[in-house]
Amino acid sequence: MDLKKINSLTKYPSILTYHALGERGRLNEALSESEGFSDEEQVYVYEKIDGENARMVFIKNSQNDIDYLIGSREELLFAKGDRIGNPYGNIADFLKPHAERLLDEIFAHGDWALTVIYQESYGGKTKAAKNYTNNKTQGYRAFDVFSLKADELEQLLALPQEKIAEWREHGKQPFYTETDKKRFLDHMELEYAPLLDTIRGREFPVTLDSTFTLLKNYEQTKVGIDASGKSEGIIVRSNDRKIIRKIRFEDYERTFRK
Repeated sequence: MDLKKINSLTKYPSILTYHALGERGRLNEALSESEGFSDEEQVYVYEKIDGENARMVFIKNSQNDIDYLIGSREELLFAKGDRIGNPYGNIADFLKPHAERLLDEIFAHGDWALTVIYQESYGGKTKAAKNYTNNKTQGYRAFDVFSLKADELEQLLALPQEKIAEWREHGKQPFYTETDKKRFLDHMELEYAPLLDTIRGREFPVTLDSTFTLLKNYEQTKVGIDASGKSEGIIVRSNDRKIIRKIRFEDYERTFRK
């Protein structure tokens, strides 16, 4: 198994800001890529949790043996059997019990060769831990999942690494829809980022001012462990995840600062 290719294939893609970034980190009135939500679609509003992006990667080989890896956003930190060992952010040690628990169930439903579960590891010693915990307790919340069949995985791993990165950054990872994601996470008994609201596309704000007004409705975190401070903001997304955007307090506060 080429771990460099697996790492690239399973990295979480960048998420654009809802409004385009301009000079000095201030937002413009224009939407990123001039793209908003269509009138009739549902916009799913999730809390954006301020922690460390993490992933659990499960792989099944032709003999039906299941391997797993744990990674941060940028690199793989642990592989089953201690083949990789990186203590960064306590992510691997924290997620190992969850990965081990899922081993027998992860491929029980569906003909998959690879499944990746993305979560935010927060609290602990992360920079914004005070908004979630008073005693540095660590938590996680899952927020995305995708799977590949054996032939799809084989074709991707046959590509040069730069082509895999291009595939990822062009939004080709086949993420689950909202319905399938919730069903999967419920079945696996995983905690997930809280769904704060659903809003019709036609009613979703477009201007900077009206978006900031909406954002203020979600100022307090819903995932406090033993403290409840300010949230980082929200993630808004369509059911099929074709549009996904981040709306963060710091971006709008900077923009409106005199």
